[in-house]
Amino acid sequence: MEATRTGIAWVAAALLALGGCAGTGTTRTGGGSASAKKAAPIQRVVGDPAPGSKFSKVEIGMPMKQVYDLIGEPTDTKAYVTGKAFIPFYFGNDASRFEALYKGWGRIVFTGANAFGGGSYKVYQVINDRHEDGYNN
Repeated sequence: MEATRTGIAWVAAALLALGGCAGTGTTRTGGGSASAKKAAPIQRVVGDPAPGSKFSKVEIGMPMKQVYDLIGEPTDTKAYVTGKAFIPFYFGNDASRFEALYKGWGRIVFTGANAFGGGSYKVYQVINDRHEDGYNN
C-alpha cells in the first residue's frame, strides 16, 4: 500500500512539472529586448579638427608619450575605470581610461591599462571641441 502511495505521488509530481512547461500557444513578436539590439559603434573622432590644429596630428592608436611629445602637455587630466573593471576574470586592456583635456581644443581619450594597472595607454578617441575649458570639472 505504501508503494502505491509513493507511486501516485511521483506521477502527480511529474504531471505538475509537465503541466507547468506547457505553453499557451501564443508567440511573442515585437522589437525584442534592449540587450538584443546592437549598440551604435563608438565614434572615434568626434567633430572636425580645425585645419592645421594640434589635434589633426593625433591618430588613433598613438602612445600617450608620442602624443605629448607631438602636441604638448594637456591643461588637465582625468582618469576613471570602465565597467569592464568589474567583470570577474577580465584581463583585457580596457579596464580604465585616461583623458587629456586641452583648453580650446578638446579632449583625447586614452585606453590600454588593465585592472592591475599594467599596460600602456594609447589613443582611443579624439574629441574636437573649441569650447573645451580644459579643466576637470
